[in-house]
Amino acid sequence: MKLSTLKLCLPLIAMTAQQSAAQFIIPPFLDDLKYPLSAIGSLISVAPVFALGARVPSGMAYRRERARSLLIAAISAMALCNFLYNFALGPFEFAAVHALNGFAYGAATTIYLAFYVDALPPDEDRHHAMGYYAGCLAIGYSTGGFLAGYVADRLGYAAAFNSAALVALFCVGLLFSLKAPSSFLQARKDSRQEPKQTLLGSLKNLLHPKLAAIVVVALFLNLIHQMGNSFLPLYGLAVGLTLTQVGVIKGLYAMCNAITRPLSGLVVKRFSHKNLSVATLPLQSVFLTLVPLFHSFEPVLTLFVLAGFMRAVAIVSNTISMVENVDETKVSRGVASGLFNAVGDVENILGPSLGGLIATFTGVERLFFAGPGMIIAMFFLSLWGCKFITRARASG
Repeated sequence: MKLSTLKLCLPLIAMTAQQSAAQFIIPPFLDDLKYPLSAIGSLISVAPVFALGARVPSGMAYRRERARSLLIAAISAMALCNFLYNFALGPFEFAAVHALNGFAYGAATTIYLAFYVDALPPDEDRHHAMGYYAGCLAIGYSTGGFLAGYVADRLGYAAAFNSAALVALFCVGLLFSLKAPSSFLQARKDSRQEPKQTLLGSLKNLLHPKLAAIVVVALFLNLIHQMGNSFLPLYGLAVGLTLTQVGVIKGLYAMCNAITRPLSGLVVKRFSHKNLSVATLPLQSVFLTLVPLFHSFEPVLTLFVLAGFMRAVAIVSNTISMVENVDETKVSRGVASGLFNAVGDVENILGPSLGGLIATFTGVERLFFAGPGMIIAMFFLSLWGCKFITRARASG
């Protein structure tokens, strides 16, 4: 990894770590305030809804020359929200702060993906670089929750939220050390070739053949992840595992993602990233469908680690497809990033809901068999549908 690429990775780790810390602390914080479980679930869902709403507008607002200023503004808002959580004790106050935090995070992650790609050195291997990007997300998410839990246990919730705010401010400081993308001057010369995006036009880009296939892969990749991640604790308790064992499984699953995502760039370089992203998602599902066959700690842990490896390869492959396959003269980098990241927000909302609906009919144990199977069937049906988009565009 080149030094300039490493400098791009550090703010990403800090940004995701502070958001992960807040997400980890908020449920027990609200429970400590005596909120009912239904209210906790509703309040938590506010952030992904507003993050989803920020994706396309922030993608449309993205320009290379002002990316750093937009990032500083968004991450500063996140730092402020982390500090204000300590005072937002009423449901309406908390919802307002959480909504702002979600919107700011949606804007920041959308802009940073486009900024990261544009700011890569010309001689950097992009396959490796996108592996580093995906790996930094996993590192930030896994370390943020751990550190927040430790600080909350030792010093309380207020200290945990304040620590997350400090991490966000540290991220802002790192952004001041970054320079504008080296391609900025050339981009100004070629500005006549860049597409002028409107809100309606940006939404229509979902029907761009190559982008549609990438969005489909990301959609079902996140859907199966959210379903498994949400219901693993309930499955573990149902088959006699302890919460400590479930925590170890989730921790190693996250660690597997953090370690293998940077290395996945090597795998993707040897094979077609398009074929890998399509093939590894069903393999991840196969490992999860085997979970109900085992009721002991070691086999379940092994299956989740293998599923984590498949997820890491699929994420890196699909991210590379987004960077290399989408024509920037037809779909701007910012809008492509916004649509790509919006999928994660949708699945944060739909994944647990769909899993709960399926579990209502199958039970928690059989969910891991029925859920992944249904998702893969819908996945291939959706990819088949993307072919009609290509044919329609060609005939048009």
